[in-house]
Amino acid sequence: MVLSSTLLIVLGFVLVIGWRHHFRTLEARRLVAELNVRAETLRKQRTLPVNSSAVAAPEKQKPLQPSMLLADGTPSRFDAAAPLVPERSNIEVLPVINANAMMAEATQVLSKYMDTLNWRDRVMYVHEPQRVSKLMGDYYERQQSIDPVLGALMDQGRYRIDGTEIVLLTYRGARLEGKVEIALRQDTDGRLVVDWESLVGYSEISFKSLAETKPTKPKLIRAYVKLDDYYSDEFSDANKYLSLKLTSPDNENFLNAYCERDSVIGRWIVEDLGSEANSSLVKGYTLWVSYPPDAKSSRCLNLVQLAAGRWLNVPQKK
Repeated sequence: MVLSSTLLIVLGFVLVIGWRHHFRTLEARRLVAELNVRAETLRKQRTLPVNSSAVAAPEKQKPLQPSMLLADGTPSRFDAAAPLVPERSNIEVLPVINANAMMAEATQVLSKYMDTLNWRDRVMYVHEPQRVSKLMGDYYERQQSIDPVLGALMDQGRYRIDGTEIVLLTYRGARLEGKVEIALRQDTDGRLVVDWESLVGYSEISFKSLAETKPTKPKLIRAYVKLDDYYSDEFSDANKYLSLKLTSPDNENFLNAYCERDSVIGRWIVEDLGSEANSSLVKGYTLWVSYPPDAKSSRCLNLVQLAAGRWLNVPQKK
């Protein structure tokens, strides 16, 4: 009798533990599903940046935003006389219906690019190979950087930016937005090729080297940008300066860039990202930056020009 009672108690205990585990599992799955629904809702609610305008006909796919690649053109050399901020871009959303052959070509080219181990052999798959091959050598050999790792395909689309047509493939990835965007463009022969500069988020100097060498001449970099509340050294006056947190494309390093709040650049950025650090949007900019002479901090530098509101380099509007 005592043995039977003990068995009943043990059995009851096991059943209680089992049911608790069952319900905890169901609750965890419910929370994951709820988070996925929220994430998808937020993704669909995202809008184009203020420096761009989308022209979409009915029944065409909506652009996935915010985007690192739907961008204004960027100069390859610093021009002190150039505009401090980019002009507005006209971004037309093109239909993906009946574009299966183009999408298949895009994924095939990207697959060949990724499967090619030596960067020198990858040159044949990139846009403007003669010019970009020099940048690739700098990126892989001198900066010792690597390409982003791609996960599952999230989205695909077609766009025309100021007359330049691109195919945009979006994959899951470890970048700040949880995705990696890859633009493909037609070369002079009409073949689709990878826009390499925007794929890797190319900067002419790494964030680490930038902080170590503190160059006083402007350097072109690509970064994730958001408003920040960090003020120090030469830029300690929060009433005068706007603070921006710059995060490297690989999400490994960050710096702070500053411009005057009541300047052309400052007003443009506030309009694009918001006015408060705690509610700032995060976007990918192409920037010209430099350090003050005798800079006191390796973290704080000047924002000299905003070359583009995104990472993709398309021809300047005529």
